[in-house]
Amino acid sequence: MIGLENNCSTLKKLSNFAYHKLQDYNIMSYYKLTAISQACGRLAQMKRDIKKGRRPKSPFVQKSYLVSCYGFKINGMLLSFPVRNREFANILLNDHVARILSDPSIIPRSFTITPQSLSISIAKYVELIKAESTIGIDRNLRNVTFGNNEKIIQVNTSELLKIKENYTHVKSTVQRNDHRIRKKVYGKLGKRQTERIKQRLHVISKNLVKYARKHKAAIIFEDLKGIRKLYRKGNGQGNRFRRKLNSWSFYELERQVSYKAAWDGIPFCKVDPRCTSTLCPACGGRLQGDRQKRRDLWCGNCKRWRDRDVVAAMNIAYKGLARLTNPQGDTSEAMRGNLEGPVILRVDVSKLSEVC
Repeated sequence: MIGLENNCSTLKKLSNFAYHKLQDYNIMSYYKLTAISQACGRLAQMKRDIKKGRRPKSPFVQKSYLVSCYGFKINGMLLSFPVRNREFANILLNDHVARILSDPSIIPRSFTITPQSLSISIAKYVELIKAESTIGIDRNLRNVTFGNNEKIIQVNTSELLKIKENYTHVKSTVQRNDHRIRKKVYGKLGKRQTERIKQRLHVISKNLVKYARKHKAAIIFEDLKGIRKLYRKGNGQGNRFRRKLNSWSFYELERQVSYKAAWDGIPFCKVDPRCTSTLCPACGGRLQGDRQKRRDLWCGNCKRWRDRDVVAAMNIAYKGLARLTNPQGDTSEAMRGNLEGPVILRVDVSKLSEVC
């Protein structure tokens, strides 16, 4: 309320208004600072939403939690943090967390405690590898295609679409008229759906980063910012089609790959998606579509059919290579590449680790 009443979202200004009002709380002073910092983040986010034309609600916290980057220590299997002056609380860590934190290159930065969980933020200094090639990643509703002009791997992700369709059907069968019960059931089903999809995307992202590290290649994504605008209501598309595309987890894969690549020191960048699926990666000519072929495109210069997703992955890799070798250059056009075509492997998510 203090930040809303005084219209402030900076740490210095909010501290001047709020710090003296927290004197009645018998807690460590740096917990007060982190509480003010957390409030600043929520107020700043609300201001950004207002500038974008949205109507955000007043910031609020549903569940209590503690965040701090001061005063805590990792003592073997214990996390110790101060509660009051010369009074500490200890939390027993499990074997996995203790093993990760025992690595000398790992630096604990902060911790977050909720009534049900403990999260520890860690950092590691890594040396960026010198990329010898690039890997283009083309995300689609039913597959993820990645590789370059030498080799292409296409991962079938139709299972993710089936999971979403199944949970949509299950939600539609809930007949309770009490909206509170429906909200609780929908929340439980939605969380289960999200976790199942994330688990499968983790398998893809893990093997993708492993493949890039093995071949010393930079990872290149296409920038799909604003793609949701193509599937809004009123664009002449059906409800089922818009539901499929708007529930597409295209950003989750990018998020997972980006932080895993950064952790291993693998270069990562995004390029403009313009013309990635319409230009031939071998000759640079315009490709022609065919209704009967659907996913295949015809190149009049090369006199051959090419898979649309393979073409996109190769062009994304070429654009990324041009970006890395010449950061100031123009990467809007396809480059002349492998005239014979790459080796294409098509696998399911469960078999991906065998080919990477």
